[in-house]
Amino acid sequence: MNKIKIILFFSIISHSLAAQTEYSIETKQLGKDDRFEKYQITMPLFWLQGDTIRTLSFENMRKAKDIAIIKPKGYSNYAYGFLFFTGKQDYLNPGYTSVLIGGPQTKHPHIFIDHNHNYDFTDDERLTLPYYYEPGKLLELKNDLYPQGSIQILLTKNNLFGKYEFKKQMDDYFDYFYKDRKFIGTEHCYREQRFITRYGIAKIENDSFKIGLFDANSNGKYNDSDTDKVVVINYNDSIFDTNNDLYCTRISKDKNQMYFEKNGVVYEITEIDMAGRFIKFKPGSSDLLFGKINIGKKIKRFVYTRADGEKQKIKTLRKKNVYMYFTSESAQNFERDTALLRVIAQVDTSYLKVLLFLYVNKSYELRMYDSQSKANYIVALGSKEISKKLGIRGLPQSLWLGKRRKVKAYGISPSKFLEEFSKQ
Repeated sequence: MNKIKIILFFSIISHSLAAQTEYSIETKQLGKDDRFEKYQITMPLFWLQGDTIRTLSFENMRKAKDIAIIKPKGYSNYAYGFLFFTGKQDYLNPGYTSVLIGGPQTKHPHIFIDHNHNYDFTDDERLTLPYYYEPGKLLELKNDLYPQGSIQILLTKNNLFGKYEFKKQMDDYFDYFYKDRKFIGTEHCYREQRFITRYGIAKIENDSFKIGLFDANSNGKYNDSDTDKVVVINYNDSIFDTNNDLYCTRISKDKNQMYFEKNGVVYEITEIDMAGRFIKFKPGSSDLLFGKINIGKKIKRFVYTRADGEKQKIKTLRKKNVYMYFTSESAQNFERDTALLRVIAQVDTSYLKVLLFLYVNKSYELRMYDSQSKANYIVALGSKEISKKLGIRGLPQSLWLGKRRKVKAYGISPSKFLEEFSKQ
């Protein structure tokens, strides 16, 4: 009996210490958000006329200004442009950093970045821009008031082979809206890809995942309230989906909003470094709802899409118990848990239904999984709308519904569900 008491005592102490553990994760690696590869964002360049540049007018929504510059010598012609960056205190051209290109139509032009925004490009560093298919040039822009904070931008030569329509649309756009200057041509401009996410790898007991800080307003600071975000993705994933509530927590002054959920565990965010160098968090209360529906309450009606493309209303399952499992193929324990779903689906086919919501990048990945797995449960497409309605804030996650769509429990693993359901 004494041995049992001792074991229980140390078990309680161990659990208490684990609950108090604060994790500090370095977030110094550059991460790609969901727009990095998806969009062809062009940094427009205009021919320099004399020694004057004109600020952007944003489709004539803002009055353009003439700014006199000092240009470095040694080039037969020049072009100028701007990089969006709100960390600069430039009152002549707020929110932008000016750049000057020497020899813009040569194989390897030089770029001068006006970091000190004095419009004297002779005191700025000279960098060489790449040609087609050459590795991009990585530029760093630092916050004026907090130089430890910065973003990085990758510039690569616009590759427009086979993209005639895109080139024509871009040329027409800048020619139409910027009649007060001459656009250099899309083929001589550069693609702009932003590294505004910094991340690290969290290793907690037997679990590992990536956690990133997203600088939503591109000012080089990563802890702006109501703007920047904390983004959590699976260890094997490479893209930080900053527009999906499944993975994001918007930074807030309200500590009650500073939580994220990963693999069924709730974590409280305790500190975020302004320069995006680290984040601290600790296990939080498992009672936090995060938009979850209270036990005993009905979930809202919704329609889901099955792997075969058929749409089905959730209310068609209102007379049964439903075990919903939300996951992605890169989520922790995916193979083990989906194997258990097969077992659960066979327990009571008339009284219990299993519904797997699989979150994929392309819809054909859902069909491939359904075909290859030959699942004996319903395979459906996971979506932002369904996640929001059901309060799903991380993957994997589960939801157990009783009859009439009433919530019985969240966060029960497939193995635990088998045990609980067998007791009924």
